[in-house]
Order: sequence, then C-alpha cells, then structure tokens
Amino acid sequence: MTEHSLWRFSRALHRAINERQPADLEALLDEEVDWAIYGPIDMYPFFGSRRGKAAVMEVIRQIADNFRVHRFDRESIMLGVDSAASMMRYSLTALDSNKPISLRIAHFAQFKAGRLTNLRVLVDTFDLVEQTVGYPIHLPRMAV
Repeated sequence: MTEHSLWRFSRALHRAINERQPADLEALLDEEVDWAIYGPIDMYPFFGSRRGKAAVMEVIRQIADNFRVHRFDRESIMLGVDSAASMMRYSLTALDSNKPISLRIAHFAQFKAGRLTNLRVLVDTFDLVEQTVGYPIHLPRMAV
C-alpha cells in the first residue's frame, strides 16, 4: 500500500512553514494549483485565492514570516483515492507578538499523480479575529 498524498503534503507544508524548507512542498504542487483560504483578507493578506505554484509558494512564505506551528490535531478525516478532507485544530504563535493562537480549519484537497491540484481551506474566522484583536466581539442578539 502506498502512502496517501495528503500525508506527504502535510509533512512538507509544516516543514516549509516552520523550518523554511520549501523545496519538498514545491515539488508536491501542480504547476496550475488552485488554492484558496477563506477568511478575513484585510487582516491576513495571504488569505484569498491564488493560482499557480509561484503564487502558492509566496503564500507559504508569508505564513512562515508571521506564524510558527506548534501542533495540529486532526479531529476528523476522509480520504479518497486522489482527495482528502479534514477538520483540524492548529496551535500557532504569532511571531510579531509571541501571542498563542488556536485555530480551527476545514480543508478539502485534490491530488493528481501525487501533486496538489486544488485546495480549499475554511477558517473559523470569528474565533481567529477575536484572538487577533485580543478581546471578545459581542454581537447583537437576533430576534427569534
């Protein structure tokens, strides 16, 4: 049995962010990779859609310049032959403030011949924004 593409991608992604060793990750990206992280682009400019290996590698560089990943836990995962989806919780540190951040994401990945062709990441943005600004955001109660 061969190793699923998600495991290679996951290891290479964390090495690229924490150890600034992007070569393994770059080798696992399709030339025309379609990449999107949905979240507050005004607060995190590396969120949003990108297309192509060079654009994705720039996103990884920006993430590495701003955060260090300490831990990630997969809460649930589904693997297909050339696809994967999971719910994950990350423990990060913001490098500019040394502030710890706990982040929950869902990701959906597609692979072809072992290379990532498509990635969609949904971020629990409300929780992330509260942690970033440093105080709870109180919303008005909605009438039922």
